[in-house]
Amino acid sequence: MAESIFNGKNNGASVEVQRGAKITIELQENPTTGYRWTISSVDEAFLQSEGDEFLPPNQTTPGAGGLRRFLFRAKGAGSTAVTLISKRAWQRDDQAVGAFNLRICILN
Repeated sequence: MAESIFNGKNNGASVEVQRGAKITIELQENPTTGYRWTISSVDEAFLQSEGDEFLPPNQTTPGAGGLRRFLFRAKGAGSTAVTLISKRAWQRDDQAVGAFNLRICILN
């Protein structure tokens, strides 16, 4: 199956993927600040979350940021959107300091 990788440059974009495709979203993150990217909304009828992981930087600088990688699988044909937000764990969603939105059209 095909894999599509998206990042911060794709914020607000509309994209097309094939049903069954692996969708990866990579966003810059520095968890030492307390801010982490989390899933705010996803329609599980169309996208199956396959987890997320943090990739530390290649450098050994203390406190350096890395990449948060979210993994999804396109389940069924149709149109949907995924929203990710950057906030501290104790904050409400409306207190997020950043948001990432991607509109996805899943082709049969």
